[in-house]
Amino acid sequence: MRRLDKKNLSKTGFSLLEIIIVVAIIVILAGVLSVGIAGLINTANNANNAVANSSASVNELIESGESRLEDYGFAN
Repeated sequence: MRRLDKKNLSKTGFSLLEIIIVVAIIVILAGVLSVGIAGLINTANNANNAVANSSASVNELIESGESRLEDYGFAN
């Protein structure tokens, strides 16, 4: 039977320092990701508001054009 001594033992598992470093990296990446996602959500909301405003403007122009056509006798 083989004798167990320090030279023959293999290192198993992770040290506490390695785990702390990995957790710190994950936290940093999560922070950067959350800031990026918040920016994308803000940009999407601004785009949605712009589309809604332009749609309202287009609808107003269409309604004013239809009323002008009705003034000249062109009704639907």
